[in-house]
Amino acid sequence: MRKVFFTSLFFIFILAIYCYVSRPHLDFIDDDIHITLNEKTTPYEYIKEYHHLTKKQVKIKDNVNTHKCGQYTIEYQYEQKTQKLKVFVEDTLPPEFEVRNKKIFINETIEPKDLVSHIKDDTKTTVYFYENYIFNQEKTYTVEVVVEDEYANKTKKKAYVLVEKKDIEAPTLEGLTPLEINKGQNIDLSKGVIKKDDHDDNPKLIIDDSKLNIDEVGEYTVLYTVKDQSGNQTTYSRKITVKSPYDNKEAKADGIKTCYLTFDDGPSYNTPKVLEILDRYHIKATFFITGTHSDSYQYMKTIAKKGHTIGLHTYSHDYEEIYTSLAAYMKDLKKVQDLVKRQTGIESHFMRFPGGSSNLVSKKYNVGIMKRLTKKVIDEGYQYYDWTCVNGDGENIKTVDGLIKKAKEETGDLEDIMFLMHDGSSNGATVKALPTIIEFLKDKGYQFKVIDETAPTFHHSVQN
Repeated sequence: MRKVFFTSLFFIFILAIYCYVSRPHLDFIDDDIHITLNEKTTPYEYIKEYHHLTKKQVKIKDNVNTHKCGQYTIEYQYEQKTQKLKVFVEDTLPPEFEVRNKKIFINETIEPKDLVSHIKDDTKTTVYFYENYIFNQEKTYTVEVVVEDEYANKTKKKAYVLVEKKDIEAPTLEGLTPLEINKGQNIDLSKGVIKKDDHDDNPKLIIDDSKLNIDEVGEYTVLYTVKDQSGNQTTYSRKITVKSPYDNKEAKADGIKTCYLTFDDGPSYNTPKVLEILDRYHIKATFFITGTHSDSYQYMKTIAKKGHTIGLHTYSHDYEEIYTSLAAYMKDLKKVQDLVKRQTGIESHFMRFPGGSSNLVSKKYNVGIMKRLTKKVIDEGYQYYDWTCVNGDGENIKTVDGLIKKAKEETGDLEDIMFLMHDGSSNGATVKALPTIIEFLKDKGYQFKVIDETAPTFHHSVQN
């Protein structure tokens, strides 16, 4: 009887072990998982072995906020059971930063943060010196700066502090290039001016513009004085030229060859082809828009989005309609300006006259209108731009070879050029010739710019 009891007990024990082993469950690679702050969790990779389960049977509930340090759980659900795995999110990475050296005077104090920049860490950081320093000698000190985060991760780097007896070096100014402005144009004389000093981070700038009269055409000198906290100062002069807004804004002879590529009469189905070529060569251009192709208005958005300049070329491009009177022209110009504003959000004030400011066709409809128009548009806040070179696509040259030949002849040895081409619906040959023309200009050493407020206007001589 006793033997039967122990035999039964043994079989019950074996059965219990079998039931325990054969039940569905998961083994994990570790009892706890430790991950770094902002590290992505990979719940399935934490499973070492599936017992009487397949991966598809296991559903994951990931409760881990990887952006905040702490203890979390991942729940593994299967067959109405849940196994939980602890996950600890920890910040284990030390901060990254750059050091910068400083100049100070004897016995002057300096903050550790003044010697570091561009700190990178996932948590708040503290900056301190590794040891105390007293800057009481005229020499270069080697100091150690520590950046430590909230979780005691720290990085230590060396920096240098040059201690001097007295600040005798005056501050300097950069960016005082000569300026050209239109009569009556308000300007910020401090814009683009950079102050530099070896000790003072913000030296005082004094601008004496008492001799500048923006309402009188002429050349003026503005004085810039920069003064540091030790009293050292330097005075610079800057040339300001006040021009009549009706004058041609000439290109500067600076030895840099610059080309302003411009396209008139678009947008049309040829416009995206031109844009693709410009993208290929990493070039920006200026497009003088008309309203004659309503099915292509959407390309205005593309032009603006790609960083090209949009100018105005009248809405109708109908010489008889626009050159009848000043009122007729300005009405048409405002119409195309409103069109561009609706399509792009840009209120362009750059424009080009159909036929250019030198055209004689206008004389057929109104004698002397161009002399009045060139002043009228400027009085209304616009600026017009003519050109120096053409590829001939507006002169009935239809072949690709002919357009390339004309473009090369027109360029010559000019230092700065404004190139007129067209991207209208009839200008397929221009699209085909454009890559060769661009490569020719690049080989000649031209850089490419868009029209902006600083661009030369290349005004023609008005003949009507």
